[in-house]
Amino acid sequence: MARTASRSSSERSGDVAAALRELLALGERAGWVVSCYQKLEPGDRAGEKYRIKLKNRLRQAAERLDILGFSHAEKASVHDALDSIEAFFRSPSNLMGARGVALFVAPKLFRVVYLPYVLRSRVLLDRTAVVGELVALTEEATRVLAVVADRRAARFFDVGLFGAVELEGLAAPEASRGGRFHGDQHENPGYGEYRFQNRIREEKERHLSRIAEAATGHQRSGAYDGLVVGGIGVAADALVPYLHPSIRGRLLGVLQLAPQKVSPAEIQARTMELIADRAHQHAAAAVEEFREALAGRWAVDGVEPTLRALARGQVRTLLVDHDAQVPGFRCGAGGRLSASAAACRGEGEPAPLADVLDDAMEDALRQRAHVAVVRGALAKRFDRLAAILRFRAGK
Repeated sequence: MARTASRSSSERSGDVAAALRELLALGERAGWVVSCYQKLEPGDRAGEKYRIKLKNRLRQAAERLDILGFSHAEKASVHDALDSIEAFFRSPSNLMGARGVALFVAPKLFRVVYLPYVLRSRVLLDRTAVVGELVALTEEATRVLAVVADRRAARFFDVGLFGAVELEGLAAPEASRGGRFHGDQHENPGYGEYRFQNRIREEKERHLSRIAEAATGHQRSGAYDGLVVGGIGVAADALVPYLHPSIRGRLLGVLQLAPQKVSPAEIQARTMELIADRAHQHAAAAVEEFREALAGRWAVDGVEPTLRALARGQVRTLLVDHDAQVPGFRCGAGGRLSASAAACRGEGEPAPLADVLDDAMEDALRQRAHVAVVRGALAKRFDRLAAILRFRAGK
């Protein structure tokens, strides 16, 4: 019988790094582990499309049990894990507005990790938890300092995967908080207003400099691996030129919002959207780089050439078509991936895979390669799987 899904504190954590340490320490002691990564962005949630596609992936995973020669006890264990995963996603309260979630389920394991985004929805079965994506995510910006400011004050937020905590803010000097120019009848026409506007401009610059200095102090504490700034209208990015060059490179983006009204919950949600959007932008940039690299043999295109490059440790960036699915095999001896069983001749018994692209992603992540999952028209610019190389391809 499938275990009832739960979101107790013992089964979930907002700390991806802590979850990763726990899963790595577990090793093979959990038995066969089902690892499920599920995208939950707005497009996936529309009409609950993610549930339909997830059900198909779980069915495919169950069908592989007979092919792989699992024992009766192992089949029962894996079926229980698959049922638990499906039950978890049936409850909307488990998803808590997350844009992505990873589940790791085994006889004595039910671990939920909420994520700012998921590269590609997939279900994998292995002797250990498949954690390549968690490893990659811990190297990205998952704890962010958000600074929102206007001419009156600045608010600072410590933003994590599950929430935001407001820190001590910074108020502008009283003189710069508004008021209108009132002319002096003894002054030359226009001269008093010029001095007034000049003083306001200088006070604004000092105010932004103080905010930038405070932001730099927070960033240099080492607690944050990213920075977001925000404000109203065209002034939303007014702080950016004042940031020290040492932290400007950590800037993830600029948010349009009302600094005095924004809540910690809105800051957290908008920041996570920004992180997810950056992943899509990086994927688009990877496609452009790939097209240029291909002409000079610094890239390969197509499933089989890319899998060969991956087996040689040659891949720097792996490009995956989000909507493609390619059945394949893992060769028994060295574990090399191939789209063809015949290609494994002399390398042991080939084990069938429901989608070799999923396994290619995990192999690439284990090799510390960057993985770019590409959607829509951009994915038509390569043949389902492609790679930018660490060293040049042969003729």
